[in-house]
Amino acid sequence: MDGYSLSSEVDAASPPMTQTSIFEGLRKLGLGSGLIAFDIETFSPDGFPFQAEDPIVNFSLVMPFEGRGIVSLSVIVGPEGERGLLSLLHRLLWGFRGAWLLTYNGSKFDLEYIMRRSSLYNLDFGEVFACLRHIDVYKLLKWLKVYFPRYDQKTVEGCLGIRRVIRYVSGSSYHHFYGNFLRNGDLTSMFYNIEDSFGCLKIAGSTLLRK
Repeated sequence: MDGYSLSSEVDAASPPMTQTSIFEGLRKLGLGSGLIAFDIETFSPDGFPFQAEDPIVNFSLVMPFEGRGIVSLSVIVGPEGERGLLSLLHRLLWGFRGAWLLTYNGSKFDLEYIMRRSSLYNLDFGEVFACLRHIDVYKLLKWLKVYFPRYDQKTVEGCLGIRRVIRYVSGSSYHHFYGNFLRNGDLTSMFYNIEDSFGCLKIAGSTLLRK
């Protein structure tokens, strides 16, 4: 979904976060940083869904865990399973209220798209997102004036030395690999989505360390 927008341009003049305390409850689970990296995928065989017409079929949450550990939760469903996927996501994010939610360009796509699709099922994500501290890592790079030749996620990861296992899938080709999941249970598309979330977490960490 790189390079497309459903809303306004980035305001690089203001910080993409609020100065509030990190979520305390996560520490009881060993998730002391209070960080959750998040990404979604849509089933969009006909190109980018500018009108939010395509269902959300995959999301991934990736969190630091005790030292250098990682917790990853990914859900992938058929297009008919969108209601259940969004209901589960609503419950999960509500349980992590107060945490920092990291996305890459999520202000322009992920969060708005979820709001629009969830309205079809009378799910209120507005209250959930209001209880999370959202950091758009793309906006963070711009705000900190960190230079990269391009700011799509894969270019930034490459410049930072972050290596992917799934290198042959992109947002525009996701539906091909998702089709393999529908046909024979191939999980390549899900692993790609997990790496999107993990990459977002790594970019944020690398960027702040550089500063």
